[in-house]
Amino acid sequence: MYEDQMDIAFAGMKADAGDDRVESFPVGAATLAFGVVTGTDANGLLVAGPGTKVRGITLHSHAVPGDTYVKTECASVMTRGLVWARVTTSGAVTDGGAVKFAADGTVANAGANTLNNAVFRSTKVSTAAFGDIALVELHSPFSEVTGA
Repeated sequence: MYEDQMDIAFAGMKADAGDDRVESFPVGAATLAFGVVTGTDANGLLVAGPGTKVRGITLHSHAVPGDTYVKTECASVMTRGLVWARVTTSGAVTDGGAVKFAADGTVANAGANTLNNAVFRSTKVSTAAFGDIALVELHSPFSEVTGA
């Protein structure tokens, strides 16, 4: 069954079938949403936000019920490519702008952390199921934000 009106994308969705890289990490948080910036903690477990080392953005999985991973599940994390990410509540997003993120992993123009080598490839898009999302290109060759 199909809806007659569908959102253009959802949090954690790959944007295309282009060149990308996805890695897997065990989840250390009680729950971890799709479409957020994640890092690993000192034990190598995936958490929302930067952790001790930023890893990427969590991808949606049809094998996981709902829209979150739970502790000990194996999460898919995009480290290179185009992915739809959750936008910080009331956050602004500029197409072509640098990607910043909050402690909860949501993205916006402003945030406590910078996602190095990433750039927004859309403005903010409102969805019924996930709130605001934006297209992020990870490891963009055109990003002016660089780092390790």
